Amino acid sequence: MADILTLPTQQRKLVQWMLKNKPDGATLTEAAYYLDLNQQATLNILDELLDQDFIQTVLTHDDDLKYRVYLAPKQGIQQEQIQQVLAPGSPLAIIFNPSGDYAVQAGSRFEIHITVTNKGAESALINVFIDDLSPQLIQWCDAPHQRLALSPNSIGEVLFEFNVPITAIPSTYNYVIVVDAPEHYPEDTPIRHTAKLQVLPAIETVVRVSDPTFNVIPASSSRSPAPIPPGGILQLSVNVHNRSDRVDRFRLTCSDCGDNWYTIRYPEGLETAGLIIPNMGLNLNPGETGQILLQFHPPLGVTAGIYYPTLRLYSANNPDLVLLDVVYVQVLPSYLLNAELLTVVGRVRRKAGVFEIRLTNAGNTVREIVCTPVPADEDKICTYVTTPPVLRVLPGEKAISQVTITPVRWWSRPIFGAGRLLNFRIELVDQQQFPLPNPSLPGTVIWEARPWWQLLLFILTVLGSIAAIAFLLWLLLKPPASPKIVRFQSSDASYQQANNGNIRLNWQIRYPKTLQTLTITGVFADGSVAVQPVVYNFNGQIPTELKSYCQLQNTLTCANIPTDARKPGDYIFELQAFSSKNPEEAVDTIKTNTIKIIPIPPAKILEFTAVKPTYQEVPVTLKTGKQISADTIRLNWKISDLDKINKIQIIGRSPEGVVNSELQTYQFNQGEIPDSLKPFCRNEQNQLTCRSFPTKNSTIGNYIFELQVFAKTDTDKPSISQKTDVIKVQPLPSQIVEFKINGSEPLPKYQIPIDTQSKAKQVINFSWKVEGSSEMTTELLPAPGNIPRSGTIVYPINNQPGSETIILQATSPTGDKISRSVTIETFALPIPTPNPNQPQLPQLPTAQPTPPVIPPPPTAQNQPNTPGNSNTPGSTSPSSTPLPTSPTPSQPGKLSPLELPPGFD
Repeated sequence: MADILTLPTQQRKLVQWMLKNKPDGATLTEAAYYLDLNQQATLNILDELLDQDFIQTVLTHDDDLKYRVYLAPKQGIQQEQIQQVLAPGSPLAIIFNPSGDYAVQAGSRFEIHITVTNKGAESALINVFIDDLSPQLIQWCDAPHQRLALSPNSIGEVLFEFNVPITAIPSTYNYVIVVDAPEHYPEDTPIRHTAKLQVLPAIETVVRVSDPTFNVIPASSSRSPAPIPPGGILQLSVNVHNRSDRVDRFRLTCSDCGDNWYTIRYPEGLETAGLIIPNMGLNLNPGETGQILLQFHPPLGVTAGIYYPTLRLYSANNPDLVLLDVVYVQVLPSYLLNAELLTVVGRVRRKAGVFEIRLTNAGNTVREIVCTPVPADEDKICTYVTTPPVLRVLPGEKAISQVTITPVRWWSRPIFGAGRLLNFRIELVDQQQFPLPNPSLPGTVIWEARPWWQLLLFILTVLGSIAAIAFLLWLLLKPPASPKIVRFQSSDASYQQANNGNIRLNWQIRYPKTLQTLTITGVFADGSVAVQPVVYNFNGQIPTELKSYCQLQNTLTCANIPTDARKPGDYIFELQAFSSKNPEEAVDTIKTNTIKIIPIPPAKILEFTAVKPTYQEVPVTLKTGKQISADTIRLNWKISDLDKINKIQIIGRSPEGVVNSELQTYQFNQGEIPDSLKPFCRNEQNQLTCRSFPTKNSTIGNYIFELQVFAKTDTDKPSISQKTDVIKVQPLPSQIVEFKINGSEPLPKYQIPIDTQSKAKQVINFSWKVEGSSEMTTELLPAPGNIPRSGTIVYPINNQPGSETIILQATSPTGDKISRSVTIETFALPIPTPNPNQPQLPQLPTAQPTPPVIPPPPTAQNQPNTPGNSNTPGSTSPSSTPLPTSPTPSQPGKLSPLELPPGFD
């Protein structure tokens, strides 16, 4: 590799042109045209470059000789300068040779040289490899992944050798070569180089006489491709010659193009008389020649250019036979371009006019249009800005550029009329010199006339001058101004009583020279007098009591004037200024906003709950005197700031608001806990904490207790109060302890035999005992009704057979009922037949029934009698001897023979 920068002018110019515009190679004619020399002089320059190894000759598939730049590796500072020119700003300079698309025949070899220069300040490990997106070239390459280690300012070269197999399908293959240094230049790499490799059909050296042949008519080449207008059709004839001695069927394919690019038509054959069917191939007898019709019709959106699809003819008899040919077609360019100038803002006053240039590419070439606004008037009073100035329009797409037109000569704006027309035009220039159907777009901006009110500027200026003169005269001749209160406010919007501070006022008064007196009055928010009025006398100087707070210059400024307002409340102060000209009437009056003195914050109830949410009534017999019983509701509470408490009150109410626990009041003296609360309360860091405090609840029901805290400043209303949740005192559950007949537990059905012929009445003794709430009611049904909780009663029995149900029922205060019942069934004994041989038994006396006596209900001091100690007159103890007429069971739980009902033997 030689030094390009040190070459003579024409040689350096030719090499740089070939590197930039002809990386694949340039012919002698193209080089002579570029240098503007004859071919002989150009050939001498090329020979000199060949001798110095700057270029090399390349023979194309059309046997055309081309010259291509060839840069071999070179060491030294000069090579670094070359690389800096080729890749400025990057730490790695890379040269690919060949640098563009390349064509190669199947069955041949080709090489790619990559020269890498490390221009950075550190050594680097550089990976050079073929991207995985090019799998076909990776298979053909001997070493697709290679690595370089380059020190600073050093050069290295990588060589990729490709062996294209003879069986490679002729087509165009895209490949990407990646240069990556992730460990040393991660911000500048990877660098990707994309190019194409065209594989051409292999040249058959031996052709068998029996192999079929074909040719395409009309013939085409890279120099003279077959033209196709946009949207047009190119019709080709493919002549096939079957030179074998067998009937063969031939099929034509074109793998490089999509199905919408071409149409293949085979000759139609006759299978039966009068029936024509389409053929899927060309059938030829031995020695015959046939024709296949091939039509190319590229879609309308195809970009103009030269395309070289590959045709392959398949033989049914010999499927492995490869018959290829290349067709060169050129899609002719279409330069149809629609240009419009749309008005966005066409009438302007103080802003800019806005227009849009809209280009629509209806052709098949990429257009790059430069939009340049040009004024069409003699006076250039506007500035033009185009964004963007160059539009790149792809085939079938649109592009928009905005033109902003701003008038800059304000004095040129019309005063009267409908406005001024500012004409301009947009000049369109194609950078590739393609024709434009409309290279100029005219436009107009209307600069509206000035508004009518601007005509009064002169009149207003004159009137303003007159007013200024009058003001100066008034300023010189005006009398002294009266005092004016500019500002009157408090130093703070609120004060704390805890700080023991008073309200302080600030004011500012203009024109204090004529100030005679100032009067300050203070009232509460409800209008009542808060402080006594204060009067300050000014006789051209500050009073003695205000000298430490006020300053007198052009204005009188006073700050932090103390007042007598110290109590909590909302205050409003009023300041009145009196002039020396009229000391009886205030010349200015102003009031402050509401100023607050916040009282000392009261104590807070931190906790107020019951020990238990539910209580139960205790048995009546356990209550003794003033001793605290277990059913007493106990409360816990905690109150902050004990030293601020004056007294507390506790009262209990039902959910309906009825007082069911009397009010309890406890007075505190200087933070001391009353003696009655000391067993339950204590002082914990100035917090009143009370636990298990007993209340004065007396009955069952629902309670809501309220704790009221009175601060030392409170009189009638508590400063804070809090209520508990609903606390329930439930009654004792009702329970039937005893229900006996004649001293024993009866069965559900109690049978009694009776003598229907006897007139004596039988009786039974009922005894009972019920436990439960003090408000519980006890009944014996159907008679006598309400009875005491315990007792004994004599119950008469009817002498006639029958049954009767006796129910003992207890009802709690909540309405819950429990009961026990027994069914008394009487039956008649059979009449015995007198036996003369049997001696007669003596008759026993029959007890006379005694009417039942119900004992009085029990009281708190007099408990009801139990069955064992009942002293009620006329009552019979369950332990007394049963009546002679009452049956006695022979065995407990079984009936005696006399008690059994009559039956059959």
